[in-house]
Amino acid sequence: MSLTSVCVNIPLVVKNLTLLFIILFFAGCASTKKAVVAESLDAIPEISGSVANAAAFNKGGSLSLGVFKAGIGASADDETDQLSAMMIRGIENTLPEDNTHFTISADDRVGSDCNLEGYIENYGRDNSATHHKLNKNETYLSIDGDIWLRDTGEKILLFQSSVVINLKTQNPKTVAYQIGVAIAHFISKESTL
Repeated sequence: MSLTSVCVNIPLVVKNLTLLFIILFFAGCASTKKAVVAESLDAIPEISGSVANAAAFNKGGSLSLGVFKAGIGASADDETDQLSAMMIRGIENTLPEDNTHFTISADDRVGSDCNLEGYIENYGRDNSATHHKLNKNETYLSIDGDIWLRDTGEKILLFQSSVVINLKTQNPKTVAYQIGVAIAHFISKESTL
């Protein structure tokens, strides 16, 4: 191959490269594939709720951590048990650092002033409560719970949360842990009001 033949073909090569770039550009714009976003522990889910008895809540005391039982829209199985355990672990690991009125009791309900329990109200593909259309790689998780006085059974704090989990980019157990962290922050925030 001579130098002359290479120089003659350069315009043809440049023309074909330009066409190739244009095709790749439009193919990328027309793609329906979403960008994969890395999971982050900084993405704390939102918790809503209210203090039902301010005097008892502000008094604080020892708090035992119960479980999040499967509610109407969730199956009672190993997966929901694992989600419950991860939420409790998130609360347990975060609440003492937040310096609230509550100290976590080592005994399960025995001798504690208050108990925290909840329900995994919905876990799966059905999320009619939010009217959010789920993609095939998404699942829905909603929880509600409360802190109640052990002596009387009176609820002193109510809370709930719901999230859509992208199964391609998020692990449901990690999201459950994040919900537990968010619950601990919510308890702490309400304690300072």
